Amino acid sequence: MDNMFTNLPHFLIGIGLALLILEVMMGFTTILLLTLGISMMLASGLMYIGILDEELLDAFIAIAVIDSVLTFVLWRPMKLLQRDRAPKEVKSDWIGTQFELESDVAPGEPGKARFSGVVWSVKSSSILKKGATAEVVKVEVGVLHVEPV
Repeated sequence: MDNMFTNLPHFLIGIGLALLILEVMMGFTTILLLTLGISMMLASGLMYIGILDEELLDAFIAIAVIDSVLTFVLWRPMKLLQRDRAPKEVKSDWIGTQFELESDVAPGEPGKARFSGVVWSVKSSSILKKGATAEVVKVEVGVLHVEPV
């Protein structure tokens, strides 16, 4: 423990790198580890060049301030990177499969159907009545696009 207090900049760089590696391994799912790791490394750099004293309280204050600024600046761009922009199309062996609809389906009104043990939202570019046989032409996450047979 004496080494941490005598060589605080090295300790902060090590912990900062560990947090950044953990964030990369988790696939950038949290923003906190990224900003905290960067702020620890920046505080360590400030100690190396002599702007910041090598004291624990100064390090905590600097890390908190840098982390707050980084979180404020990076929050929106990181959230935009994590958000899905469009429905994901699934490459499926179900394309071409036929089944009976359990509800009416129209272009603006999706229906529901039980297919392969799952209740799916069903969309179509034409009007289909309940009980009609439909063929799967496209699969998205939770959505089957169908056409009449």
